[in-house]
Amino acid sequence: MDRGFVAIAELEVRLPGSASLKDRRSALARLRSGLAERFGASVCEVGDRDTPQRGALLVACAQQTQAGCDDHLQRLERWLDERDVTVGIVQARMVTPEDLE
Repeated sequence: MDRGFVAIAELEVRLPGSASLKDRRSALARLRSGLAERFGASVCEVGDRDTPQRGALLVACAQQTQAGCDDHLQRLERWLDERDVTVGIVQARMVTPEDLE
């Protein structure tokens, strides 16, 4: 019996117009907020936090089915493409509760 799926994606964010760490924090905060509000995602900043022009986010979304998870990731990727920053998905993976046992 499937108990659901969790999609985990690592995002690399490029912020070429960011001149300071304050600009960077603001841009990443907008992305985190949008991902949480629009997709119900859990989002945290990971990696180096001292470079104004780049950042990394880890995103997790839960769905009942694998197809739902796939669709969720595709919609998330399209939404990211519409943002005013360059965001690339470094890696994405799906896990089930059984994978964690």
